[in-house]
Amino acid sequence: MLENIYFNGRFILEAEAKISVKNKTFNYGLGAIEGIRGYWNVKKQELFLFRLEDHYRRLLNSCKVLFIAIPYTVKELCEITVELMKINKVKRDIYIRPIAFINLPSLRPDLFETEYGLTIFIEEATYVVKPAVNAMISSWLRIENSTIPPTVKSIGGYLNSALAYSQAIAEGSDEAIFVTREGNISEASTNNLFMLKNGELYTPPLADNILEGITRNTIMTIAEKDYSLQVKEMSIPRSELYFAEEIFLTGTAVEVLPVINVDKRTIGTGEIGPITSQLQRSYLEIVRGENVKYMGFLTPVYN
Repeated sequence: MLENIYFNGRFILEAEAKISVKNKTFNYGLGAIEGIRGYWNVKKQELFLFRLEDHYRRLLNSCKVLFIAIPYTVKELCEITVELMKINKVKRDIYIRPIAFINLPSLRPDLFETEYGLTIFIEEATYVVKPAVNAMISSWLRIENSTIPPTVKSIGGYLNSALAYSQAIAEGSDEAIFVTREGNISEASTNNLFMLKNGELYTPPLADNILEGITRNTIMTIAEKDYSLQVKEMSIPRSELYFAEEIFLTGTAVEVLPVINVDKRTIGTGEIGPITSQLQRSYLEIVRGENVKYMGFLTPVYN
């Protein structure tokens, strides 16, 4: 079924949205993206969009770094997204992809004095195919602030992720884990990483070239407020992962995803750990509107 999308100021059918093959974003990846989840609660007959304002605030921050001046506020972007859900009568779990792009047919790879576009479309939420994954340390280094800033969700930066992930799949793993030039753990191909050791949670800091994940922030909040787990942001040498009691990844698409093996080394018992399981369960309750304490994270579409 063809669904409506938002494209440069209008709600149109997906088939009607077109850009030129000479478009700068198509040629060079000069744009910014976001990924947002919507969760359908059957009992409440409501679609909840998770941390919508935070996602659009990050999109506009990415645009600021890239000189992409789309004429929208966070509030306007949220309103457009809610309206898109209503137009398509969405009553299922959904993945939402906004893209801010350079809408100009030019082969000069610059970011100045050009026209900008915005599209928002929806996809099915079918990203994760395994309940737990085996990972490997990638030979590809993570992009860094002196090259392509990883705190920006830039389209071009995802070539780095694609190379690492594709290497992992080709070598029989499910996921890749980046290290920095200094040999510290950064993040997975498209997800943040947490490690449990001696009853404490550790996650790499921004200085180790990570995206400041919204799901990451949510898990840190849950861990500290609901489980009194101290979360330490600190550099993690590669070998430390092998000693971990539990490892899990976080991201909009994967939510909370356990890692049970790294570089052929079993993590913990080789099964989903109790802390990971608790945090995963709590997160899924929150995003579906089943925890009243965190309703402020949600934007209801229909009520």
